[in-house]
Amino acid sequence: MGHAPAGDDGNFDERLKRARQKLDPRSGEFAVTDEGNDDSSMSSLGLAIRVGTDLVAGLAVGVAIGYALGHWFGYRALFLSVFALAGCGAGMLNVWRVLKDSDMVSGPKDDGRSQRGSRIDD
Repeated sequence: MGHAPAGDDGNFDERLKRARQKLDPRSGEFAVTDEGNDDSSMSSLGLAIRVGTDLVAGLAVGVAIGYALGHWFGYRALFLSVFALAGCGAGMLNVWRVLKDSDMVSGPKDDGRSQRGSRIDD
């Protein structure tokens, strides 16, 4: 199908290594890593979908539990409103955990400095 380039350029791996060196000379030895499905490497679209899903799921579960308990005990408005608020809070807590793990929320670094570089205790 394909043909080898003219000249004695060596095998494909050596040519690929030289091409990668030309593209990014600071990289040194190019290593491809397979990180799997780690939360820290989550794409922006995946993060947005997960955040939306967590919010909707928390609210839906809270409303469902509130509706069922309200129907069973006869205080539908009370249980529905209380468990809807609890579900909304649980959804926001899940979103906070996801954003905190993906380094989207800025906080103090290990050296006790904020993002701007000033000490927190100053």
